[in-house]
Amino acid sequence: MRHSPPGWAALVLGLAGAAGGGTAPSRSAGLTAVAPLPPALASVTPDFEWSAIGFTPPVTYRLRVARDSTLAAPFLDTTLTDQTSYAQRRPIKPYGPIFWRVDATDAMAVTASTGRVGPIAVPAWVTLTTLDNPQGTATPDIQPTFTWRSPAVAAPPGPFRYDMFVIRLGQPFPTYGVGGLVDTTFTITEPLERNVQYRWKVVAHLGADSSVTDSRGPFLVLDPTVPGATILYQNFPNPFPTGAQGATCLWFDLATTSRTELAVFDLRGNPVRHFVPGPDFPGVLDAGRYGRGGPGGPTCDPRLSWDGRDDGGDLVPAGVYLYKLRVGDVILFKRIVFRGRIP
Repeated sequence: MRHSPPGWAALVLGLAGAAGGGTAPSRSAGLTAVAPLPPALASVTPDFEWSAIGFTPPVTYRLRVARDSTLAAPFLDTTLTDQTSYAQRRPIKPYGPIFWRVDATDAMAVTASTGRVGPIAVPAWVTLTTLDNPQGTATPDIQPTFTWRSPAVAAPPGPFRYDMFVIRLGQPFPTYGVGGLVDTTFTITEPLERNVQYRWKVVAHLGADSSVTDSRGPFLVLDPTVPGATILYQNFPNPFPTGAQGATCLWFDLATTSRTELAVFDLRGNPVRHFVPGPDFPGVLDAGRYGRGGPGGPTCDPRLSWDGRDDGGDLVPAGVYLYKLRVGDVILFKRIVFRGRIP
């Protein structure tokens, strides 16, 4: 039996194809991610889209969306046929970024992938836009207007519905609450107490899902009137520093114009930091309220905030300290707990 030389069959097929005016078939298939793309989602109910070229139908697409970059535990894992988009209508919560990927297989067993897309940030369902300074905010309005914003959402499950609560600092239950709001602006209908710290929060609902956003710092309703008594308030935050505040606020009220002294002492009675009299205050102060920030600004007057440093600018050791207000013959004390800090 005679054997054809190596490659003979391929050469014959090639010549036959040339004689017939044809060429050997070849094609290149590919997938490209279209939306959503980093850095962030525009909607919490996004449409996932991709483009496909060079496939022989029917084409099967597997879409996976996950919180982990390996996509090993997807919260969405679905298969589509000849369809290059998917409308996600279960709202995505803001618990970290997402990653997604599409893998395709066509009728000729040709495969391709978009590769991993992400990380893509998921926007908060609610972003507070008033009375939300981490250092605290002061307002002269006893019935403040609260505002916030939300990202886009498809309907259904949209639109967002909101519950809004105002909580007195240190209290477990809301002072004021309202539910079923559809607008992102609300003015409370009952007056709040002056010179009391509050926080507020919004609960956003989409169908059976919800997400809570708390104010990053307290707010205070300022009292513009002259106080009826001389008072030394407890510093806040206490203990300090906290994650949001590196200094503590010192508040006091003077009922009459008086010679005044305000200073921080250690437990042995040694002075640590003088505020009044000092670089920012004379020894005689007018009647009024001290330590608060101005309307629309931070809760604390920076001139009456203690950051744990002595008069020389050096950090003092962590521990318990006292601050003393002396107004004429009246002496008032409060205790401060300083957690210490790294220089």
